[in-house]
Amino acid sequence: MVDENPKQNDQDRVQAFLRLYSEYQHRIYGFIMSFVRDWNEADDIYQETTSVLWNKFDEFVPGTDFLSWSLKVAHLQVLSHLRKKKTRRKHFSPATLENLNEVAMAAGEDSEMSIEALRNCVKKLSEQSRQLLTLRYKEGSTVSRIALRFQLSVNTLYKQYQKIHVQLFRCIRRQLGWD
Repeated sequence: MVDENPKQNDQDRVQAFLRLYSEYQHRIYGFIMSFVRDWNEADDIYQETTSVLWNKFDEFVPGTDFLSWSLKVAHLQVLSHLRKKKTRRKHFSPATLENLNEVAMAAGEDSEMSIEALRNCVKKLSEQSRQLLTLRYKEGSTVSRIALRFQLSVNTLYKQYQKIHVQLFRCIRRQLGWD
């Protein structure tokens, strides 16, 4: 049978993608940030990942785990980006990248437990660390603005965020029994 309304099917496809993507876009970006330290690089990888997800959306099987599928695509984009930039040694070793990917994939499968573990771990952070996270991730302030507010250099602030991310990562791993 010939499809009588291809335009409607295209609209349905767009809506399905946007519904799934909008639900997980922040988690995809956070996953990418766990691999690279530079916000500009993360933004580039995020854009590449979004493009690949859209272009390959026909390969996604409805009813399966969109987040898990998206994180696999994001992981491949991170590896490709790092290979192109030849910066892998400046960030994480290949073994660490693989471990992070395994953790992220497990987190995608057990997202509710992971989110609860993250909430618990954030509560354990210092007041200043929680404030930095709130400014950046909840309020969407730029690192430059936050650095000005706290009278820190941007580089120093990035280092603080990196320490916070490592603390959270380790805490979540402990809470979920991944250590």
